[in-house]
Amino acid sequence: MDKVIKGFALILVLGFTWVGCNGTDPSKKIDSKEQQVRQRAEAFFKTFAERNDWEKFCSYYREDLVFRDIILQIDLDSLWKFKRFYKWDEEGDRFAKLSPDQEHLEVETLVVDGNTAVARGRVNPFYYDGNLIDTDWGMDFTIWLRFDDNLKIIEQRDWFEYSPEVLESTVQRCRENGFEAIPDWLDLSTED
Repeated sequence: MDKVIKGFALILVLGFTWVGCNGTDPSKKIDSKEQQVRQRAEAFFKTFAERNDWEKFCSYYREDLVFRDIILQIDLDSLWKFKRFYKWDEEGDRFAKLSPDQEHLEVETLVVDGNTAVARGRVNPFYYDGNLIDTDWGMDFTIWLRFDDNLKIIEQRDWFEYSPEVLESTVQRCRENGFEAIPDWLDLSTED
C-alpha cells in the first residue's frame, strides 16, 4: 500500500510539474496580445504620420468600422463612409507638408490596454489650399483605437483640436440641424 501511495504521489508531482512547465501563463498571453496591439498601433500611426499611402492607411480598418469625431459630432458606421470623411485620395495638391520628409503628426504618448490603443500627440503645420495651417490654436489630438482579434481597427474615436472657425461651424450646424446632422461637405449619398 505504501508503494501505491508513493507511486500515486510521484505521478501527481510529475503531472503538476509537466502542467506547470507546459501550461500557458494567462498574463503572458495578455502581454503578447497587448504587444501585438502596440506594434499594430505603432505601424498605423507611422503610416498616418507619413500620410502618403492611402491604400495602406485604409488597410488597417475593418469594413464595418465605427468611427466618431467627438468635436465635429460625426458618427460613421462603415469604412466607405470613413473614407469619404478623411478622403486623402481625393485631395490631390490641396494638402501639402512643409517638406516631403515631414511627418504629418507626432505621437507623444501611446497607451495600450488589452485590444485598445490610445495615442496623444500633435499635428504638424501643413498647407491646405495654399494656406498654412499652423499651430496658433493648438493642433493637439487624442485618437482612441479598438482592434479586433485580427488586429484590424473596428472602432476609432478622434478628438482633434480644430481651429475656431471649424468649431463655430460645428456649433452652428448642430444648433440649426441637430447633433445627428451630417455636415454639407460630407457626401454620404452612395457607396463607391
